[in-house]
Amino acid sequence: MSILSTKQKVAYGICRFGTSIFMNVVSLATIWIYDNVFGLQDYIYMNASAVAIGKIVIAFSGFIFGYISDILPPSKAGRRKIFIWIGSPLLALSFVMLFIPHLFISAESTLSVFFWLLIWNSSFNLFYGFLLTPYQSWMAEITTEEDRVSMSGLQNFTNLFSSLLGFGYVFLIPGLLKLSEGEGLSGTASTILLATIVGFAVIEMLFFLPTLLMIKEKDVERKERNLMREFKVVLSNKDYVIWFMAQGLYSMGLTLITALVLDFATDILGFTTMVPTVVFGLLVFGTVMVCFLAWIPISKRIGKKWSIIIGFSFLVLVLPFSMIFKIIPAGTLTFDYIGYLYAFLIGVGLSAPYLFPYAIVADIAAMDEKKTNEKRAGMYTGFNSIPLNIFQAIALILVGFLNDEYKIFRLYWLGPIAAVFILASLPVLMLGNFDPFISKEKEVKQLDSISNDKEIDETN
Repeated sequence: MSILSTKQKVAYGICRFGTSIFMNVVSLATIWIYDNVFGLQDYIYMNASAVAIGKIVIAFSGFIFGYISDILPPSKAGRRKIFIWIGSPLLALSFVMLFIPHLFISAESTLSVFFWLLIWNSSFNLFYGFLLTPYQSWMAEITTEEDRVSMSGLQNFTNLFSSLLGFGYVFLIPGLLKLSEGEGLSGTASTILLATIVGFAVIEMLFFLPTLLMIKEKDVERKERNLMREFKVVLSNKDYVIWFMAQGLYSMGLTLITALVLDFATDILGFTTMVPTVVFGLLVFGTVMVCFLAWIPISKRIGKKWSIIIGFSFLVLVLPFSMIFKIIPAGTLTFDYIGYLYAFLIGVGLSAPYLFPYAIVADIAAMDEKKTNEKRAGMYTGFNSIPLNIFQAIALILVGFLNDEYKIFRLYWLGPIAAVFILASLPVLMLGNFDPFISKEKEVKQLDSISNDKEIDETN
C-alpha cells in the first residue's frame, strides 16, 4: 500500500527540477564559459582542476550530510527537511555567483578568476550534497518497493524536462550572448546572463516548497550509531560495492561527454547558431525522454540490471562514430544530418543511466533495512557519492588533454575514449543483483509452486 497520496508523490518527484537545471548548466557550461568568456582560455588544466576539486567536495559533502541526516534526533524542522530548508537557498546563491565573476573581478587577473571558480564551484558542490543527499535518502522512508521505480521514474521524468531546458540553454549561450572568444561580458549580454541565472535560482527554491509543505516526516526510532560500524555494514554489502564501482567506471565516460559535448558540437560539428544547437539538444534529450518511457515497463519485466546493461551496450557501439566526422566534408548537408543522427543515437544510449541509479540505491537501502531493521538510506546514498565523484574528478583531468584548442583533432577521440570507460563497467554490472525485490518475488513464486506440487502429489 502506498504511503503517499498522488499529490504528495508529485510534490516529491518534482523537487529536482531546479537542481537538475543547475547541474546540467554547471556540468555542460562551466569549463566552456570560463575557457571562452571569463579569461581562462590559455589555462585549460587550471580550469579543469578547479572543476575536479568541486567533485571531491561533493563526494564528501554528500556522504557527511547523508549520515548526519540519518542520526539527527526528531525535531519540528525534521531530520531530512532541515537540510532542504537551509540547502535550497544556499545552493541557489552559489549557482548565481559561479556565473557572474565579471560583475566583481577582472578577466585579466587569471588568479582571481581561478580562485573565484574554485571557491564558488566548490560551494555549489558542497551545498548540492548538503541538499540532495538527505532529500534522496528520504525516498526510502516515504515509498514502498512497489512505488520506488515509478517514483524514480517521476523524478527522472522531471529531471529530463529540466535537463532539456538546461541543455538547450547551454547550447544557446554562444549565439544568445554573441561573444567573441576571450571577451568579457557587458551591456545586454551581461543582463541576459544575470536574468536567466537568477531565474533558474528562483525556480530551484520554488520547486522544493510543495514537498516541504505537504509531506510530513515519519517518526523514526533513533539509535546511536558508530560511524566505523556503519562503514563496515555498507561496505560488506556486495551488491552495493559492485554498484558503486560500476557506476564510477561508466560515470567517467559520461563525465567526459557532458563536459565536452558543447565543445564537440561547436568546434567539430560547427553548430554555433540557434537553430542547429536547439535541434541537437532536442534530439539528444528528447530521445532520452521518449526512451525513458519505454524503459519503465521493460525494467519491470527484465529488471533494472539488464535494462542498464542493454542501454550501455548500445551506447558503446554508437560513441566511437565521433571519428566519422574526420572523413565527411564539413559544411555539407550530409555532415549536418549525420551530426543530428549521432545526437539521436546517443540519446537512445543515455536513456538507461538517467532512469535507474536512484531506484537501485533506494532498493539496496530498503533491502538492508529489511534484513537489519535499521535505517541507513542516508549512509547508502551519501557514501555512494564518494567513489562516484572521485571517478568523475579523475575523468575531468582528461578534459584538459582532449580540449586543447591548439590540437583540436583530439576532440574526435571523445566518443571512443568515453566508450572505453562505459565498456569497462559492463562486466562489473553483470556481477551484481540490483533487483532484490524482483528476485524475492521469484523465490516466493517458486516456493508456492513447489508447495502446490506437493499438495497435488499428496492428494494423488
